[in-house]
Amino acid sequence: MQRDVHLKPEDLLKSLQFKEGDFGEIALVSGQVQRAKMCLDYLEKPVKNFTFLGYTFWTGVYKGKRITVGNGGFYAPDSAFVTELLCGAGVEVLVRLGSCGALREDISIGDFIVADKVLRGDGATRYYVDDDFLPSVDREITKHLVDIFSSAGKVHTGGIWTTDALFRETKEIVNSYIEKGAIAVDMVTSPFVTVASLYKRKTAIVLVVSDNLITGELGFTEFKLFQAQKKMVKTAFKLIEKINV
Repeated sequence: MQRDVHLKPEDLLKSLQFKEGDFGEIALVSGQVQRAKMCLDYLEKPVKNFTFLGYTFWTGVYKGKRITVGNGGFYAPDSAFVTELLCGAGVEVLVRLGSCGALREDISIGDFIVADKVLRGDGATRYYVDDDFLPSVDREITKHLVDIFSSAGKVHTGGIWTTDALFRETKEIVNSYIEKGAIAVDMVTSPFVTVASLYKRKTAIVLVVSDNLITGELGFTEFKLFQAQKKMVKTAFKLIEKINV
């Protein structure tokens, strides 16, 4: 291959009939498509932008602001891919509505975690940055997240560790990241924030707790997790009122 790169985000977007300005300046990005669809209830006249490889995005209006919502990946590689598409499409603020496993005994299923630190344990971001690169969330938006979500439920603030290997969350590995400040683990946050940082975009992360690695509790199918996800989506739209773009 003689070209510098095979494919740029703009190339793929063009092939999807995407036009400049189709997306809003703020995006709410979920892993699960059903969580993204919950967002549609809050948008005026949402329009589907595209569906591609299982990812679907819509753009509508909320209190005068154009907002894009969609499912942006379950794992590090597809999260990096979709985040780069969003940045290439002109999104300025990306807010992740995700789920995670807790790394503290006092954190319960259905609690909310707001990330103030990102710990890279994934492989995808090594294609983007050096190993010592420290991605960071936007401090002002993160503060708003903490304040707003405190009225919706129990909120914990701390580091999020991203891993690629769900069934290799061993005691030795988990404890090493707890010592570095992680209070939760997921498979998305690192590439989401890292890629957006390279594009100089603002990010913020709020996650609902689905399980607890310390107590061994699994809440993936519990109704209180579903209720917490609905509350997370509803509360996230209150955050939008605080964001200036």
